[in-house]
Amino acid sequence: MGMENTGFWIFLITTCVVPGINGQTVEMDDGKSGYVGSKVDLRCRFINSSPPVKISQVTWQKLVNGTKQNVAIANPSLGVSVAPPYRDRVTFKNAAVRRRTPTLEDTTITFSSLRLSDESTYICEYTTFPAGNRENTVNLTVYVRPTTQMSLSSPTLVARSSNLKTPVATCISANGKPPGTIRWETKVPGEVTTREYRNSDGTFTVQSDYVLVPSKETHRETLTCVTSYNEEVFTDSVTLDIQYEPDVSVDGFDGNWYVNRENVQLSCQADANPAVSLYQWRLINGSIPSNAEIRDNVLTFKGPVTYDLQGTYVCDATNSIGTRSGSVEVSIIEKPLPQIATGDVISVIALLLAAGVLMGITITVLVLKIRSRKDNSSNDSPSRKLSQPIRKRPGDEIQHSGRFYEELPNTADYVSYRLACNKEDYPEPYSPPINPPLSFLPQHPYHSSQPTTATSSSSTTTSKNTFSPPSHTTAIFKYPSVPGLSSPPPGVAAYTFPKEQYV
Repeated sequence: MGMENTGFWIFLITTCVVPGINGQTVEMDDGKSGYVGSKVDLRCRFINSSPPVKISQVTWQKLVNGTKQNVAIANPSLGVSVAPPYRDRVTFKNAAVRRRTPTLEDTTITFSSLRLSDESTYICEYTTFPAGNRENTVNLTVYVRPTTQMSLSSPTLVARSSNLKTPVATCISANGKPPGTIRWETKVPGEVTTREYRNSDGTFTVQSDYVLVPSKETHRETLTCVTSYNEEVFTDSVTLDIQYEPDVSVDGFDGNWYVNRENVQLSCQADANPAVSLYQWRLINGSIPSNAEIRDNVLTFKGPVTYDLQGTYVCDATNSIGTRSGSVEVSIIEKPLPQIATGDVISVIALLLAAGVLMGITITVLVLKIRSRKDNSSNDSPSRKLSQPIRKRPGDEIQHSGRFYEELPNTADYVSYRLACNKEDYPEPYSPPINPPLSFLPQHPYHSSQPTTATSSSSTTTSKNTFSPPSHTTAIFKYPSVPGLSSPPPGVAAYTFPKEQYV
């Protein structure tokens, strides 16, 4: 019975005390970072249990190649000590740690004047009684801002006829950690070559060259290097200084050098870098006239113009890069060319512009009218077309002597008689057929045959297929006999055509 009570109390102590003993924790950040030369705090805080345990010592250590090196120690009895390599740069941030009766629950340390060699894993270890040791770790990352430098790849860039690609500018992001990235901003087409180097201290150097063919067109163009590092952006620019041979042309001859004209001259124009240092004039297949005077790039002919001035004049321009030439063919005419006043030229141009505008407006109006007529004709309905008045031929009003011709039936009238006469009261079965049989029309209107006597006692008629002028002047349409249908209703008279035509 006594043994059972003893076991019960051991179980009770284990379940109540041991969880408290194992409840201590060390709180630290997952990671910290800082730049070389800056200050950074490494947080370490002890969470005690209830009942609390006694803190005997706190030790900060640096993990180097798998081994632990002491950095700083805080002991309630012995006080605070810092290892010599860190003595001037590491302190306990909480002043309570440095008191005679210290409080060691918060033993955060501060690194000042951070160095690249400080990058490592740090351990904060608490020694307690009776729980033993409790520790945690934090990774310290040290960044190094790179230095950016940009320059021309060569102090002298020369445009050559070989068109070889040459590095013209270099941008360097040196000694950075992590390495920076470089890109170029410019209007000049070219190529980019980039190389990355790892330095002995763990930093990186990135070099980027801009490659192109040096030419006159790229002279004084701007190249901008943009370096990005940890969301920081640095820019630097250079202006290209491309040296090239002179580009030469000769001005002054206007095509109107006539005999006895005074004060004519030729001017040698050269675009060069560096500037032209020497101008030379010469005449192909001849010598410069004696009345010519040379002053730098200007060749002046004194006195009246004569035919002796004709020829091809050449100007040679020289700079430190080379010599190039320009020429002009001079011809002499007997009489001056007619001159057109500037005001007359402006007037002619204005008239041409006005004529062009008027022509454009006229064409636009004509096109719109044609389109409008086409739209109107396409929108006409068949009934509208049928209701239009019939135009008479030129011979319709002519009366021929001795004869009077009856109008020939028109098939279109058979179709439109209801519209023309508003015969809406006819029942649908008695409407005239759309396409009446051909036998209802006269077959031979101009050839009469022998008359025959009809059964009717009141009148005589012609044969069915013959025609003779009747005694009346109106064309009468008789409804055809359709099998199965009765005669028209009482009171409905035969249809009379509205007009007559003569042929």
